[in-house]
Amino acid sequence: MSEGKIEDLVIYPIKGCRGVHLDKVRVTPMGMEGDRELTLLLDGKRVSQSQLPSLAKLGASYLDSSKMELSYPGARSIVFSTLDGSRSDTISVFGQPIPILMMDERVSNWLSDALGAKVELAKMVNAMEWNIPLTEFDEVNRKQQSKFIDASPLLLTNTASLEDLNVRLSDPVPMDRFRANIVVSGFKAYEEDDIQEYDCPDVLLKRVTVCERCIVTTTDQETGLRSKEPLRTLSKYRRREGGYAGGIMFGMYLTAAQSGFLTVGDRL
Repeated sequence: MSEGKIEDLVIYPIKGCRGVHLDKVRVTPMGMEGDRELTLLLDGKRVSQSQLPSLAKLGASYLDSSKMELSYPGARSIVFSTLDGSRSDTISVFGQPIPILMMDERVSNWLSDALGAKVELAKMVNAMEWNIPLTEFDEVNRKQQSKFIDASPLLLTNTASLEDLNVRLSDPVPMDRFRANIVVSGFKAYEEDDIQEYDCPDVLLKRVTVCERCIVTTTDQETGLRSKEPLRTLSKYRRREGGYAGGIMFGMYLTAAQSGFLTVGDRL
């Protein structure tokens, strides 16, 4: 088995927003500190770039543990506290009610103006048992979760896999199309499909399942514009039968066995 190296670490403070690249990050079994701690709601339901591709241009960064700054092209940035909310509510996640705190109305108004859709911003109140009724996700099913993840706390991609994909494309795509938390090098293309554990210096990462990709991969992360690639090409050689979400594979879902730190340059 090859030895790999962490090339990039990325969090997305609001689900679907532009990534924030870090040199070092604390990770727990619930995911990376600061990652997807807030989500946008449209008509009371969680939304991502699948529904709002303009989210790709939304910047969100923590100024301290609870103060966040939002930015968007053509708009004046706004700063707010994630501890202050306008009201409590609940949303449904995998069929279960999840208590949330709605952020201040001025923040929702700013986001609505920037994104061109009437949205609200919400934060989960506390960690809850995350029920994911799919065999693929047994490793994380019924575990505590406080973040607005799709299914698994961490997503890893491999630079060699991207290189293999890009030689098949007339217009190569950057790694940000796949919105990974951890980007690694040193492995063969798609070797990540079969690796069960990544033994990092401070934390053990465990395989959950392969990541099946959606329309977000076709969204240019700089402009929010969409095309048919790379999903069309991936579907020709990276599709599996009986998948949980269409079967087009790129990247691997992981979870952390314990809390610790990941650092760019770590060997694994």
